[in-house]
Amino acid sequence: MSNDDKGLVKSRSWRIRKELFRKLIHIAGFMVPFIAIILGNAFAAAFIVGLAVIYTISEYLRLKGRNMPVFTTITKMAMRDSAEEKQNAFVRAPLYFAAGILASLLIFPAPFNYAAIAVVTLGDGFASVVGRLAGKTKIPHSGGKTLEGTAAGIVCALVGAMIFVSPATALTAALVGMTVELVQLRVSDNLSVPLSSGIVITVIGNV
Repeated sequence: MSNDDKGLVKSRSWRIRKELFRKLIHIAGFMVPFIAIILGNAFAAAFIVGLAVIYTISEYLRLKGRNMPVFTTITKMAMRDSAEEKQNAFVRAPLYFAAGILASLLIFPAPFNYAAIAVVTLGDGFASVVGRLAGKTKIPHSGGKTLEGTAAGIVCALVGAMIFVSPATALTAALVGMTVELVQLRVSDNLSVPLSSGIVITVIGNV
């Protein structure tokens, strides 16, 4: 293997590790429904807002060349090498993620709000992880997403949502959320996935 090939392998391995770390944070968002159930929606909402505010301050400091302990380190470890996430630009993805969870928590009635959060945290999170590690079959017009990743996302979203709603409702939420995740929308999927699945199952549940 040439030095160039070794460099490409090392670079790909580094990108995969960053994506896995990023999605572990994503999956950790699944704790929000349990925080809400145990301590109340108001506490869970305040927790999310608090983290978002601290993150915003952390990003402001990072762009000024200063670090906030833990937060700045996590941001740098999770940043993608893309036009949207340059080292000298404010990384907005975590705020969209927080907004998607917060909106789902407050807009939809329980337990549909918890199911919607399960879809975006577990479904979207594991879809990306499996797609990166084992994805081989590319889905056309999906921005590089794979059949294997999407299937894993549906299964994980289904399992997570079934903790809160019936199997049929959980399957509906998973299918809607992962279908929206495949579509290349201008809106962040951190917003579109939980809101679309939450709307559908709330409407169905109230019919």
